[in-house]
Amino acid sequence: MRDCEEKKVRTEIKTPGDWKTHVWSLVLWAAGIDHGIQQQDCNQHLVVQADDFERASHEIYLYELENPEEAGETNLPKQQFHPPTLILMGCLALWYGKTGNWHDYSSWFALGAVQGEAILTGHEWWRLFTGLTLHADLMHIVGNLVIGGVVIHLLLKMTGVGLGLFLVVTAGASGNFLNILCQPLSHTSVGFSTAIFAAVGCLSGLDIVRRRSIRGTVIGFGAGFALLAMLGTGGGNVDYGAHLWGFGVGVVFGLAACFVALKNKGFPGFWGQLVLLVVSGSLLVGSWRYALAL
Repeated sequence: MRDCEEKKVRTEIKTPGDWKTHVWSLVLWAAGIDHGIQQQDCNQHLVVQADDFERASHEIYLYELENPEEAGETNLPKQQFHPPTLILMGCLALWYGKTGNWHDYSSWFALGAVQGEAILTGHEWWRLFTGLTLHADLMHIVGNLVIGGVVIHLLLKMTGVGLGLFLVVTAGASGNFLNILCQPLSHTSVGFSTAIFAAVGCLSGLDIVRRRSIRGTVIGFGAGFALLAMLGTGGGNVDYGAHLWGFGVGVVFGLAACFVALKNKGFPGFWGQLVLLVVSGSLLVGSWRYALAL
């Protein structure tokens, strides 16, 4: 950044931190206002010519007004979790090794696939959960592990393992349910991709609250829909309806989780995460036990 070259009285603009100093410096640079960065003790501040002080202050004010997410981010929890994503994805891969591919004689798919008629008329509710753990073929599971691993990791890193998995499992199952309501009774689907796009929706919902502005809402939705369009609406056997519903439910769940976290000044701690982790696992394991028992 260029220093003030003219020999005039310089005025200091105090900033709340070094990062904000550089952000505001870019704002002043874009506005063509001559300024410099001055180091005082352990802090950095902006300095401008006295004649430019009011204009510089106004430009910074306009920037903060248009970008309230910068000021609002500090209100959100700053917890940093370290999820065992590889272990979780490994469990999904091992389960695929047991259930195998989708074919006409597979009892796993006969009992656990998301089948509209069986759920709506036969009340086989467990299929909403068991269907998330089944995959049609090797390419299906590999795609979900690679793409899903990244998305799930980002969500769990932000919310914690227990809460993140609870959001993914329940939003994924809810997406399956809403999807079959909009499909013929004969509609059948399987795959973890509905849960993956539920996770994308959760991340979008969390981002909307983090930015706390109309612009931030557009960015949050835009990023989610871009990923949905890129990965979730392909041809072939892709159930894009389930992807869309999973994403939509995920946004709602993400918003709810973030508002609760704001109210409680943080996402759940160790015991809360443990309880939610047990609940999430119980929903999947319990659903399969119930399906196999019948």
